[in-house]
Amino acid sequence: MKNILILLFSSILIFSKCEKPEKAKKQIAEPTSSIIKDTDSTKTDSLKSKKEVSPIKITAATLLKNDYSHHKDLKLTFKNSGKKNIKAIKFEWFCKNAFDKPASGRYFYADGRFTENVTSTIKPGQSRTEFWEDFSTDADKITKIRAYYIVFADGTKWGSDQ
Repeated sequence: MKNILILLFSSILIFSKCEKPEKAKKQIAEPTSSIIKDTDSTKTDSLKSKKEVSPIKITAATLLKNDYSHHKDLKLTFKNSGKKNIKAIKFEWFCKNAFDKPASGRYFYADGRFTENVTSTIKPGQSRTEFWEDFSTDADKITKIRAYYIVFADGTKWGSDQ
C-alpha cells in the first residue's frame, strides 16, 4: 500500500512538472524576472482628461535574488528625458508572486505596492541606476513601475504626492 501511494504521488509530481517548465535559478547579478523596457509613464488627470508625459523614462527594472536572505532586491535604471534638473523623485512599483497574487513586502504588509525615493540631482538626458534591497519576501515579477512625483531643482513639481 505504501509503495502504491509513493508511486502514485511520484507520477502526479512528474506530470505536474511536465506542464510548466521551471525557470532556471539565477545568480545575484542576473535578473529573476523580465526587464521592463516600456512602462506606463503617463498620468491621467481625471478632471482635465489630459495626459502628462513623465519626464522620467524607466529604461530597465530587474528583480535580483538577495545573497544573504530569501528577500528580493530591485535594480532600477531610469533617465531624465525632460529639460529641467530634477532634485527628487518618488517611485512606485507593483509586483506579483509566483501564484499571481500581490507580493508581500519586507514586513509582509505591502499588498504588491512598493515605494521608494531618490533625492539627488539628475540633469536632463542623464541616466541613473538605483538599488533597493530587501523590498519583498516573495516578489516574482514586476507588473508596473512609474515615477509618480517629481520635484525639479527650480522648485516646480510634476505629478501628485499621493
